Amino acid sequence: MKRLLTLTVLIAFPLAASAQSLVDKGRALFNDASLSGSGQYSCATCHPMNGHTDNKTYVVVEVVADGDPKGRSTPTLWGAGSRQAEWSWAGNIPAIETNIRGIIVNRMKGSEPSKETLDALAAYVKSLPNGPAPFLTADGMPKDTAPADVKRGFALFSGKAGCMTCHLPASYDKKGPEDVGSGGPFKVPSLRNVSKTGPYFHDGRFKTLDEAVAFMWDFYKKKNDSKDTMSDAEKRDIVAFMRAL
Repeated sequence: MKRLLTLTVLIAFPLAASAQSLVDKGRALFNDASLSGSGQYSCATCHPMNGHTDNKTYVVVEVVADGDPKGRSTPTLWGAGSRQAEWSWAGNIPAIETNIRGIIVNRMKGSEPSKETLDALAAYVKSLPNGPAPFLTADGMPKDTAPADVKRGFALFSGKAGCMTCHLPASYDKKGPEDVGSGGPFKVPSLRNVSKTGPYFHDGRFKTLDEAVAFMWDFYKKKNDSKDTMSDAEKRDIVAFMRAL
C-alpha cells in the first residue's frame, strides 16, 4: 500500500504541473499581439486586468459609440470556466476554443491558430476566477452577514422581478440565447462581477445597472402581462444585490 501511495503522488504532481504550464502558456499568448494580423492587438487589449473588460463597444476592432446596433460590448472573462452559457454574443458557440479561433481570425485578422495555441488560451481563460463576493455563499446566495438591501434585492430578483428566469445561480446565466426586446436573441450574460462590467447589453446601450434593471422589469412585466408594480426603492434593492455578485 505504501508503495502504491508513493506512485500515486509521483504521477499526480506532474499532471498538475502540466496543467499549470498550459495555463502559463495561455497567459503569455493572451498578451501576445503577434496573434493579430497587424501586430497591434492581443486578447488583453480588450480584456485587460486578467480577463476583465475594457468597458468598450466594438465593431471588429474599432471602438464605436455605446448603443451602436452593430457594436458588441466587451464581455468580462472573470469566472469564465464556471459559466453555463455558450460563447459569443450570438450565444451559439458551445466550445470556447471555437470562439477564440473566430476572434483571432475574424476580428484580429490573424493567421489560423494551431490547436496547441487554442488549447493554451482556453486553459488560461477557464482558469480566471470570479472577483471577490464577500456577501455570497459558494452557491451564489446571500450570506446571513449580507446587508439588508442585498437580501431584499435577492428576494425580488428570485421572486417578483423574475430575474432567475434567465440568470441562474451560482454563475447567474443560462444556456441558450434569449430575445428581451433589444434587437434579437443574444447570449444571457453572467451577472457575476456585473458592477464592474458596464456598459450593459450586447451593444452597450445602458451605462448603469439602474437603467438595465428598469428596462428588464418593463420587458418582463409586458411579456407576462403582469399587474405587479416595482417601486424605485425595490429596483434599487435589486441593483444592490447585483452589486454584491
